[in-house]
Amino acid sequence: MDAHFTIAREIVLRLGGEFDMDARSELTGAVLAAVADPGADAVTLDLAGTTFLDSEALAGVITGMNAARAAGKPLRLVNAIGTVRRVLDIAGVLELSDGHNP
Repeated sequence: MDAHFTIAREIVLRLGGEFDMDARSELTGAVLAAVADPGADAVTLDLAGTTFLDSEALAGVITGMNAARAAGKPLRLVNAIGTVRRVLDIAGVLELSDGHNP
């Protein structure tokens, strides 16, 4: 490999809609699968289309963040707006995200 550059493979999960206790299992599964992908160097959750995030779904995000940290992979939360951003801010989750963008 050339020493002048690197190529990293990142999985981006684009979340859309309302994430509540009914969505927790599927959300957690998707994030854990992305983290476990041996070809992925990083995982990003794009929250631009997310309109609602309750504590159950938030727990799924945190489970994914913990798995990513254990795997040595960054997990980024990006494009959170409105009440979703507020929930993440209040819970301190944005601060824990690797390289979140404001």
